[in-house]
This record gives sequence, C-alpha cells and structure tokens, in this order.
Amino acid sequence: MTAQRWRDPEGHEWVTIEPPSEDILLSYPEGTIEIPMVPVVTTPPTLAQSKASLKSAIDTAAEGERRKYITPGSGQAMTYMQKSDEAARFLASTDPDPAAFPLLAAEVGITAPSIGQVAAIVNGAYAQWQVIGAAIEAARLGTKASIDAAETIEAAQAAADAVSWP
Repeated sequence: MTAQRWRDPEGHEWVTIEPPSEDILLSYPEGTIEIPMVPVVTTPPTLAQSKASLKSAIDTAAEGERRKYITPGSGQAMTYMQKSDEAARFLASTDPDPAAFPLLAAEVGITAPSIGQVAAIVNGAYAQWQVIGAAIEAARLGTKASIDAAETIEAAQAAADAVSWP
C-alpha cells in the first residue's frame, strides 16, 4: 500500500493509505456533506530553488557555529566591536583616560581588577575570535561557492553535506 495526499476543494489536505475510489460523504445531524477528492500534485524543486535553500541553511548553520563562541544579537555584536576598538585604542595609548573607554570601564571589577587588564583580556578574546570567525567564514563561503558550482540537485546537496565547520 502507498500513502497518498489528497486535497479537498477548500484546501484541506488528507493523507490516505489507499486513495478513495469515490468522493467522501460526511454525515452530521444537520445533513450530509460530499467532499470530492482531488489528487495533490507536487512539483519537485528546481536546481535554483534547491541551491537557494541549501545556501540559506549554510548561513543558518554558520550562525549556529558562531554562537558557540559569541553571544548572539545585533546589539551584542556592536558591543563586541566597540569593546575591541576601545581595547586596541587603550593598549596603544601612552596615557589613556578611562573616561574615554566606557565599555572597558564597565567591566572593571567584573572581568579584571583594572581597566588595563580588561583591555588586555578583551584584546586577547578578539584575537581568538578573528581566527575562529575567519575559519567559519571560509567554510561558509566555500560551501556556498561549491553549491553554486553544482550542476545537479544531488551535487548541490553533496556540497552542502560536505561542509566542515572548524
């Protein structure tokens, strides 16, 4: 037996093990309703549709990989950028004014006892992120390029399945 999907005229889908040989009659106290059954025709995705879907999935997976190392969110990303900028400027300055580094100053006593130590920790974390972030980006873009180069849906899927996250 094979399962088949059916759609009634109102758009409701039904799954049956064997398709009905005739329309379905539903009886209610108010009367009987006849539901004509129409086979649902599904069209397989095109190569372009498959590629777009696979590339979107790769972008989503890359974001999941990034989240292993950084906190998600646009505001958090802006905070990380600002902190790394403050840390670089602080460490390059000969006489830094702590007031010019508000995000670093906010971490004093939490991340480290002094603003200089906070700057060093933030700078070290940023250096580590550059390595892992670059590796994730290389895997993401390389996989998407392989998907684009694929000439069949199967080859595109194989390219997506071959991604190797760092």
